[in-house]
Amino acid sequence: MKKNLIQSFKGHLISALASLWYRLDRRHREIVRRNLEFAYGPELSAAERERLARGVFRHFVLFGWEVLELLLAPLSRIRQKVVILGEEHLAAALAQGRGAIVIAAHAGNWEYTVLGYSLQYRPEAVVGRELDHPWGRSLARYLRQRGGNVMVDKQRGLKAILVQLKQNRSVGIVIDQNTTTEGGLLVDFFGKPARTTPVAALLARHRDIPVLPAFSRRLADGRHLMVIFPPLPMEKTRDAEADILRHLKLQSRAVEAWVRACPEQWLWLHRRWKNQFPEIYE
Repeated sequence: MKKNLIQSFKGHLISALASLWYRLDRRHREIVRRNLEFAYGPELSAAERERLARGVFRHFVLFGWEVLELLLAPLSRIRQKVVILGEEHLAAALAQGRGAIVIAAHAGNWEYTVLGYSLQYRPEAVVGRELDHPWGRSLARYLRQRGGNVMVDKQRGLKAILVQLKQNRSVGIVIDQNTTTEGGLLVDFFGKPARTTPVAALLARHRDIPVLPAFSRRLADGRHLMVIFPPLPMEKTRDAEADILRHLKLQSRAVEAWVRACPEQWLWLHRRWKNQFPEIYE
């Protein structure tokens, strides 16, 4: 009875905070609304997009709550709250001895599942940008390395990733954010061209590194699901650039399919198409 009351109070608090954030944060509210309209077009009515936008804000309020749990809760509790499916695919890839790239998205609570994976199976390297504020940088490193994972600074780039692969580690790279014109290739995401990092495709083409999608989702019972899919095929021809672009399209389709299945748990707050379509964010 007491547990049910606590859960009910938590649910009402999360909803209230999400509603307040949605009302006060005009900038992010408009980014989410315009992203949804641009991505879905007539697939969703205005009312459906509005409900979805509010769901996105609720998801990320709950995400923040869960980050506190990741920082403070016993590792045994975190381990129990993560469900991993498809681990055999990653184990088989690592058995080849060349390491593996795991492409991920800002879906579900990716921080929770990555930590849970390291507690259940093996540590991995996680590529991420170092935060500017010293306290934030320290907290992010503590969070991501608490279960034994290694954080790789995104700014060090390919060289740091290769070091981890030589140790036959899996390296997690989030690929669903906009990149610079110089650092990304154009592939469709929700039918619209978006700049996407080609690092995983480059490694698959030139070094035969297996690339596996692995995506996360929060379950209705409060647990967190990570699904690891089989490696994406790399078809090699005489045209290396075409091979890389083809592989990158497969990556983008995998991300889109996962997002479409549970759109309220994806980072619509990010300006995904700002390079090619800056006008939608004006």
